[in-house]
Amino acid sequence: MMSEKARKRLLGLLSIALLATGGALLYRQWTQTPVAQADGGGQLAVRHALAAPTDAAGFFPARSVERYTFSQDGKDLFDLLLARYQDNAGAPQTAVLFAKDAEGIASSPTGLRHDIWRSAADVIARKAPEDALFLSWWDDGQRIRYLSGKAAWLQKPAAHSFANPVWKALQSELPMASDQEAAQTVQMARWLTMDSKTALAEIATHFGSSRPVYLLVNNDMLLHLAELQAYGGEPLLLQSKNIPAGNDLHGDIAQVKRWAGETGDGNYLAQKEGGYYRVWSTADAKTKNTLLVRLLPFVDSLKQLPDGVSLVYQSHWGGFLSVYQIDPQPKH
Repeated sequence: MMSEKARKRLLGLLSIALLATGGALLYRQWTQTPVAQADGGGQLAVRHALAAPTDAAGFFPARSVERYTFSQDGKDLFDLLLARYQDNAGAPQTAVLFAKDAEGIASSPTGLRHDIWRSAADVIARKAPEDALFLSWWDDGQRIRYLSGKAAWLQKPAAHSFANPVWKALQSELPMASDQEAAQTVQMARWLTMDSKTALAEIATHFGSSRPVYLLVNNDMLLHLAELQAYGGEPLLLQSKNIPAGNDLHGDIAQVKRWAGETGDGNYLAQKEGGYYRVWSTADAKTKNTLLVRLLPFVDSLKQLPDGVSLVYQSHWGGFLSVYQIDPQPKH
C-alpha cells in the first residue's frame, strides 16, 4: 500500500518522469482504426509456433503456450503469447501475454510491457485480498487472472473487439464473451467514458461492500478508444501528436506544453517513444473529467485523485500502469 506522503511526492514528480522515461508504445503495431490492414497500408501478417510453458509462467500452470509474431511487409513488428490453462475451478481459460525480450536484446515495446505486468502481478498476488475483484478492460483482465490468480470482472472479448486486426488474427483462439459478459463489457465501456464522479458512485453501488474491488488502467487504454465507443462508450475528444524529442528536456517539456495549450486546455499525457514523444491532450472539460482520463497520468489528473478511489500501486515508465481501490462509498 502506498503511503500518502509517498503518493504526493510521486505525483509531484510524474509530469517530468513522463517525458524523461524511455521506451515505446505499440502505436503503429496496435492499429487504432477498425481496418484489416497495418498502419503503413500493408497487410498485417501473423505466424505462430509452439512456445515453452516457461516463456509464460503464471499463477496457474500453462497447458500450452503459442507465440504469435505479427509482421508487415516482411518485417517483424511484435510478438504476443497465448497461454491456455485451467483455473482453480477447472474451467479452461486463455490469456494474451506480452513476450519477454530475448537475451541480449534491448528493451522492446512488448518486453517493457512484459516486465511491467510481471511486477504488477507479483504485487497483486501478494498484497490483494483473496476475494479481491479487479475491474479492467478484457485483455488486461486475462493477464490479471493468469498472472496473479485474482478474479477479473472481464476476461473475454465480444464481437466489436475483432474489428481490430490484432484481435481478428487471434479470434479463433479467444473464447467469446457470453451474453452476460458482453453486457459487462458494455457497462465497463460506459463507466470508463463517463464523468468520473458519477462512474465511481455507480461502481460503488453496483458492487457494494461485500468484497474489495480494484480498478486497473494503463496507457494502452488510449489505443482502445474506438473499441470503447463501439461498445457504447462516449467518444472522448482527445488530440494526439508525435513531437520530436530534442537534447534539452526542459525545451521538450515547453514544446509539449505549448502544443497542449494550443489544441486544448493544457492537460496532456506524454509517453517517450524513441526519438519523439507521443502526446495526448484533452480538448474539452467533459473529456478531462471522464473516469479514464482522471485515472491515467495526465498532468492535471496527477494533481488530485477523484473522490471514491485510492491509488494503491503505480508502475515505473511514467506511471504506465496504475491500480486503484474503489471505496465502498465515494468520499465527500
